[in-house]
Amino acid sequence: MFLKKLSFALILYFFTFALVFSQVLRGKITDAKTGEALPFTNVFINNTTIGAISDLEGNYEIKGQIPSNLELVASFVGYVTKVEEVIIGNRNSVTVDFSLEPQQSVLSEVELKSRRDRVWERNFNRFEDVFIAVPDDPIGSKLVEILNPWVIDFEQVKVDKGANYVKATAQEPIIIDNNALGYKIEFYLQDYRWSKSSSRYFGQVFYTEKTPKDEKQAQLWRENRESSYQGSSRHLIQSIIVNQADAQGFRMYESVEAPLGRERTNSYDVEMGQTIIPFPVDSVLRIPLQNGNFRIFWPQRVEIHYLKKYALNEYYLDFYHPISWIIAPSGFFDVYRDGIPANPTQLILSGRMGRQRVARSLPYDFVPDLEFEDFVAEVDSSKRAFDQWNKLREQPYLSTNKDFYYAGEGVWLGGRMIYQNQLLADSLSRVLYVDLMNEKSEVLQQEIFPIDSGRIAGGFTLPENLKAGNYFLRAYTRWMLNYPEQDIFLRPIPVLEKGTEISIQAPEEIDYFGDLEIKMEKEIKTVAKGIELQIDLSILDELEQATGAEFTVSITDGDLVSPITKRPTILKALEWLDNEEREDQKLILNQQIEYGITVQGRFLSTRKRDPIINPITLVLDDLADYGLVYTDSSGYFRATGLNFSDSATISAAALDSKKKSYGSIDLIQKSSPVHRGSFPKLSYQLAQTKVGNQTYDIKGEFIQMEEFVKEDEKIERLQDSNYGYGEPDRQVTQEMLQNWPGSSLASIVGMQFGNGKLGNFNYGINAGNPLIIIDGSRYLYAEGESYIDVLDRYITDEITSLSIYTFNAPVFGMAGFAGVIMFETIRGERFDPVNETKFDNTGFQSFRIRGYSPVSEFENSIAEDAPVQVRPTIYWDPKGKVTAENGVYSIKTLLSREVEKVNLVIEGITQDGLGFVKTFQIKVKN
Repeated sequence: MFLKKLSFALILYFFTFALVFSQVLRGKITDAKTGEALPFTNVFINNTTIGAISDLEGNYEIKGQIPSNLELVASFVGYVTKVEEVIIGNRNSVTVDFSLEPQQSVLSEVELKSRRDRVWERNFNRFEDVFIAVPDDPIGSKLVEILNPWVIDFEQVKVDKGANYVKATAQEPIIIDNNALGYKIEFYLQDYRWSKSSSRYFGQVFYTEKTPKDEKQAQLWRENRESSYQGSSRHLIQSIIVNQADAQGFRMYESVEAPLGRERTNSYDVEMGQTIIPFPVDSVLRIPLQNGNFRIFWPQRVEIHYLKKYALNEYYLDFYHPISWIIAPSGFFDVYRDGIPANPTQLILSGRMGRQRVARSLPYDFVPDLEFEDFVAEVDSSKRAFDQWNKLREQPYLSTNKDFYYAGEGVWLGGRMIYQNQLLADSLSRVLYVDLMNEKSEVLQQEIFPIDSGRIAGGFTLPENLKAGNYFLRAYTRWMLNYPEQDIFLRPIPVLEKGTEISIQAPEEIDYFGDLEIKMEKEIKTVAKGIELQIDLSILDELEQATGAEFTVSITDGDLVSPITKRPTILKALEWLDNEEREDQKLILNQQIEYGITVQGRFLSTRKRDPIINPITLVLDDLADYGLVYTDSSGYFRATGLNFSDSATISAAALDSKKKSYGSIDLIQKSSPVHRGSFPKLSYQLAQTKVGNQTYDIKGEFIQMEEFVKEDEKIERLQDSNYGYGEPDRQVTQEMLQNWPGSSLASIVGMQFGNGKLGNFNYGINAGNPLIIIDGSRYLYAEGESYIDVLDRYITDEITSLSIYTFNAPVFGMAGFAGVIMFETIRGERFDPVNETKFDNTGFQSFRIRGYSPVSEFENSIAEDAPVQVRPTIYWDPKGKVTAENGVYSIKTLLSREVEKVNLVIEGITQDGLGFVKTFQIKVKN
């Protein structure tokens, strides 16, 4: 290993300093207008530590080991920086003179200070993320600092055809103190552009090595430099040139589209051989050019893994090394012999290599110490375990249709889950618990709502006999109970005495400093039944372009409902993302993720010969859903993924090979967690209700409970193929099946899932056999039978269509937890629906369990034959949404002629993760 390491070091040293001799660069610097000499001008070789300063006569001289191809830069304050490309070749001495043009304008100190406003600070913070380091780089903002930020100015550029962008300019070189790598950097910014879809910067750079204060700091700088080099694009390219990439720890893969249009998963094992195809590094063609450079021919899109470092990534949940992607749009790129791209625009970097900014940049004359074999991981194993734990955190945020209530009124809820890692949203909780609690922290009422694509919508009715006072809502998932209590969401709910109201408060205005603009256009006209209100809402980003967003919208009567200031908002909730768990937090798993209504219980043996692990058959109502789960060695079992409202009967039994029941089963009731936190309250003043304003959102008018039986009827009609279940994740038509005549259905499914795994890739769950639906009817597995055994009995010639559900499988309930395979046969054979749906519960124990709280949509529309009445809540949408392409959200509603003004509140998150809340007060009558 040492010989290989030494061999690579010698080869790399040779190529780094190939065609480099003790040579001289000299010349003179003058003013382009006057011809006078310019002393004290900085002259340097771009991206190196090699440079000089002109003397009193404007002359400069650079001696030493100089690259054969270089960019020479001359810079003087108040003059335009100039760059000359120089090819030295075999010459011992080269003369390059510079004639510098004075800058047209120099900003005054007053102008510089006036730019330091909130918009400038926002642009500068983003500039640091793009220019210095990505936010989560451990050697970023804490160790690397821009010493003269005032030289940077920003302007917004509007483009007639194309995306608007923010441009940055600097009248002087940007001075950067890199105390992580031990360099002082002068960056001569030539171009910086930031838009919603991309960012770029370009300029000339001169490095000066800093003097360490002691040996400890010197060692730290050496290690950080090596760490920045190891696994970088420069390291890769140098390794390719000398055909040592594999030995240096790089593995390369062609990144291709998922087969048959399926989406890529975040599982490395699943994607290997499917969307990432290994190819040998030595197959990359590299040709020497006449100018001494190399041309490297590059496949379409290459995924690169660097195996000599551990690193956290959000691309694969089961892979712990740096991952990068490199695209060469022209099919090739040219590099100098030292591995530096001759034209950086020939490459598009993303992933780990695309994260490298100025904080990680090294001068071109840096030579790595390749004694660092198997370099230390930037993130140790304990940090990696903690980060995985932290990424699984989730927190709900709930909005309400108004800020206060009266006993017996309906409370409407809407909101969303906030995830520490948005990529894991599909693998986390789908059940939310909402508790109504009093000042004694007692649970008065509990509601259960489904989480659908991260969003929440629901409602409940306050008890008629609820006393006036301060209450609060507590919202959580069972999985959240593994984390400290501060993750649980709390929202105060004042309940007023009828006859009183909240004193009018001016709505709280929030300044988004140009980050976001919420526009409202309205049209009010009188119609036969009352007043028609038409509202169009649009959300514009800082570039004044429509942006996608998800939000809640509430319209209330301004005389009946007064907003309370200082109430919880999504802005405050999003601060939770910046509050990481303590690294000393114990990683104890007491609760599991719920993917639907969950049943937990314990099997109690009554015979000595009973096995240690027992199969438990669970049936929902009359075969509306069913599943088979296994106990652990202590007899405990758990089933999740049920989907029903109100309540239902669960029948449970342990069945032997003869389908006879044995033993007994106890269900475990879930208890509400003890509240140990603070009691949240709002500050407000009460007033007596005005005459004629005693109108309430009373149960029966706006909350209409659906019949549970109707809900179940829709769910259990599995014989209707995939009607009502949404689109499958994979659809294989009969025409596609004809491409594989005589093949077993098992082999076709295997083509879709290269490693034979079918499921939702849910965290920590052994999914088991998928649900099979043949000609609209569920297949009942025999004991010990697998889905492969079933599919092997069918060939493509007798199949008309094949649908596969994985991420969309939760709609099938518990039985579809491991995925669903649904296919139609030419014969159209069906199981007898009477035998399948008629459940004989002999030998089963029956339990009544609670499902989701039943609630219908808010009645925003008014029936043609119904009068338009005065009501506090006029309009409520918990799932408002706009896209960047269709950036307008439209509302049309009818008001009573008695309404004089309304309050509209919109609250949500943009597609870029920016929270917002805005209140509009609309006068209906002048």
